[in-house]
Amino acid sequence: MHHSADAAFHTSDADEVLECEIDLISGLDDGDVGQDTGDATDLLTDEAEAMLTRARHVLIDNHVDLIEGIKAIERSRRAYDRGEPGQLLLITGASGTGKSTIQREWIRREYQRIVRTTGRIPQICNYGLVLTDGIDGDERPIVFVNASSSRSTNALATQILRALGAEVPRALHGHQILDRLRMQLVGQKTRLLFIDEFHHTVSSRDELVEELSELVKDLLVETRVQLVLSGMQKAARPVDANPQLDRRCRMRFPVEPFSWGSEIEHRQEFLDFLADLEEGMDLPEASNLSDPKRAGRIHASTGGILGRVTRLILIALEHGLEDGVMHVADRYLAYAHETLKRSGEKSNPFQPQASKNEQAPRRRVQRPSRTRGSLSGKPSAPTYEKTARTV
Repeated sequence: MHHSADAAFHTSDADEVLECEIDLISGLDDGDVGQDTGDATDLLTDEAEAMLTRARHVLIDNHVDLIEGIKAIERSRRAYDRGEPGQLLLITGASGTGKSTIQREWIRREYQRIVRTTGRIPQICNYGLVLTDGIDGDERPIVFVNASSSRSTNALATQILRALGAEVPRALHGHQILDRLRMQLVGQKTRLLFIDEFHHTVSSRDELVEELSELVKDLLVETRVQLVLSGMQKAARPVDANPQLDRRCRMRFPVEPFSWGSEIEHRQEFLDFLADLEEGMDLPEASNLSDPKRAGRIHASTGGILGRVTRLILIALEHGLEDGVMHVADRYLAYAHETLKRSGEKSNPFQPQASKNEQAPRRRVQRPSRTRGSLSGKPSAPTYEKTARTV
C-alpha cells in the first residue's frame, strides 16, 4: 500500500474546531466506515482512547481505493479553480464499500485547505460547507445531498435547492425550478456538488432516465459546477444512456470489496491492508491480523467489505481495551461478529478460536440511529437495543 503526501495534515486550531463540530470519519451512512461502537468510552483510559482514535483514522489512510478516490475528487476541485467546464465523477460500489467515506473524508480535508489557504472558517451544516463572510452573501463552495427515493427530476432539483438554503414555492413549474437552481449554484459559488445514493433517483423507465441525464448535463453545462455522483451500479444508467453526458464524465471510479480467492495472490491485497492497518494502529501487543487463518476469518465475517471490516475491528478493539486487552483478540472478534451478523446467520468464524475460559462478557450493545443525509452523521436518540449472544 502506498501513501501520498496529500494524506498528511497539519494540526491547527481550525482542525480542532472541525473535530469538535463534526466527525467526518465516524459519521457515515449505509454502514460505511467508522460507525460508532458504543457509549462506553468513559470506561477507557486516555491511552486506550487515543489508540481507538488512531485506529479509526488509520483505517482511512491505508485503503488504496479511499486514497485514490480522494485524489479523484481533488482533481475535480482543481478543474473548477482552473475554470474548466463542468464535469462529473461517478463513484459506484455496493453498500459499505466506502463510497460515502471517500466523499466525507475529502470534505474534511477541503475544510482544512480553505482555512489554511484563505484564513476563512466555513460553517459546517448537514448539507456541506458554508462561508458566511462573502461580500455578496453566503457562499456554499461544497454542497452535499443524499438523494431521496423519489424518481422525479423536479424532486431532485428541489432537494438540491433546499440544500442551498433556497425556498422552493409549490407553484413553481419544472423549468422554473431548474432556472432557480442554476442561479443559486452560480450565485453561491458552488464548486462541487455531491449527490450520494444517486441510484435512488434512477428509474427502470427509459424516459425518466433520459430526463435525469438531461438534468445532470444541464447543470454541468450551465453552471460549471463539478458533480460527484455516487451510488450502487445502477447510478451509472443516466451516464450510459446519454453520450454527451458520458463525454463529460471525468472518471468512473468503482469501489470493490477485497477479494479472497483460492490462490495467495488473490488474497494478498487484503493481507497487506490488514498488515498496514495493524502497523498504523501501533498497539502495545501484536494482533496478527494478517495471519492467513485470522485474515480468512475476518473476510468470512465481512465479505471483504470495508465498512464491515472496520466495524468488526473497531468493536473488537474497543471492548478489548475496556477490559485491558491491548490487541484485537479473537474472543472479541467473535463477540463483534455476533453483534453485527445478519438475521438468521448462525455461524461464527471466530468461535472455534474462542476458549471457553476466555469468553467475552455478555453486553448490551446500543446502536444509535443517524440522520439520513446528514453530513455530520451525529447520532440521534437510540431507536433500539440489541443484546449480543454469549460466545
